[in-house]
Amino acid sequence: MGGREMKEKALKSGNGNLFKNDVPTTGKLHLTSEAIYHIPQAMNLDRKETKIMLDEIEQVEVINFRVLKLIPITNGLQITLRDGRDLKFVVNGRKRWKKHIEEALTHRRFSDSIK
Repeated sequence: MGGREMKEKALKSGNGNLFKNDVPTTGKLHLTSEAIYHIPQAMNLDRKETKIMLDEIEQVEVINFRVLKLIPITNGLQITLRDGRDLKFVVNGRKRWKKHIEEALTHRRFSDSIK
């Protein structure tokens, strides 16, 4: 992962583009029992890793959207955070990603409730 390390084992990994201001940042998406990581590819101008703690996630949705109001994106995944921010990703198998994230959220919340 380009010298960057996650402390937890990945439950699911795959290619994923994170959209910031309608600009895609290509990279890898990793789901762990604690967080979702977006690790940009080295060729991107924006190489800043994004880490979303599962505790911050309010909702996960499969979405369709348009880039620059022109280009349709039909394999979108939107993660809404508790602070109201929406993060848009383009992934393969978006329904599977949604299922895995929701399962990790359920497991995380259940684990927190019995502590």
